[in-house]
Amino acid sequence: MMKIGRGSVWLVALGLSTGIAFAQTGAPAATEQSLPALEGGLGARMDAAVREAANDRRFGGQTEQQRRESIAFVLGNVLFATTHEVGHMLVSRMNLPVLGREEDAADAFAVVTALKLGNAFSDRVLAESASGWFMSEARDKREKIKTIYYDEHGLDEKRAYNIVCLMVGSSSKKFAPLADKTKLPDDRQKTCQFDWSNASWSWETALTPHIRKPEQPKTQITAVYADSKEYEFLKRAFVQMRLLETLAEHLSDRYVWPEPVGFEMTECGEPNARWAPTLHKVVVCYELAADFVDLHRGYARYEIEPPSPKIARNAKKY
Repeated sequence: MMKIGRGSVWLVALGLSTGIAFAQTGAPAATEQSLPALEGGLGARMDAAVREAANDRRFGGQTEQQRRESIAFVLGNVLFATTHEVGHMLVSRMNLPVLGREEDAADAFAVVTALKLGNAFSDRVLAESASGWFMSEARDKREKIKTIYYDEHGLDEKRAYNIVCLMVGSSSKKFAPLADKTKLPDDRQKTCQFDWSNASWSWETALTPHIRKPEQPKTQITAVYADSKEYEFLKRAFVQMRLLETLAEHLSDRYVWPEPVGFEMTECGEPNARWAPTLHKVVVCYELAADFVDLHRGYARYEIEPPSPKIARNAKKY
């Protein structure tokens, strides 16, 4: 799997279990950022995707429950990936300042977007994405893939813990099971509230001037699913779920855009997702979703190892 910015849109609670059951959450809470148009229909569309998966070779030999777990994992990670790329799109099109690495800021945007919805599904998406980064790190170690320390993205395991920390910082009580499951040390948990407050305030401050008022016209945001013989099942699944359309409608309704933008899901030749400024659109690769299918199949039962005490002792304090 490419070291990419994985993003998402927040839909309706799935109520599906995965190999790594991180968070136990309560009933959805209404917030000013709730998306009523998203609150319905996805469950039925997910069931249809599970039935279709039975005919795809990537799910061969799996039970219906295993297919359901896999699809929930794939959806959660693709959603997070797409929302991450929306963070890049907002920085680019709204000329937002970025203090620090933009990749970290885009991750924070995806997490803040989910947590401010405050419902079970948004929490679930974050748990799936964190588990995806943990699994990716485990796969790299098993396959002896060399770590690239100079990459613009953070290390997989670090990105996983950043997601967990922001969740814990937003509500230490609510996400205590997540902290225990991921073995996040107590001393780090105590500092996560600051991380969450800083990320939340920063994105809210940056985006408030761009919120669309009721009297302002909406910008058309396109959503396209390219044909793909190799990934026809994935195309049908995402079309059924209205993944890109739902995100496009929300962004068109919420923000004032200086120019039209769009989304496209297509074959790329690699598992990736990216904001393409010259094309004015976010591109999500079918190969990325397929890679998540393989990742879940091979590492869904992966047990997270406790952080190394040696690293903790050597950690810098400045």
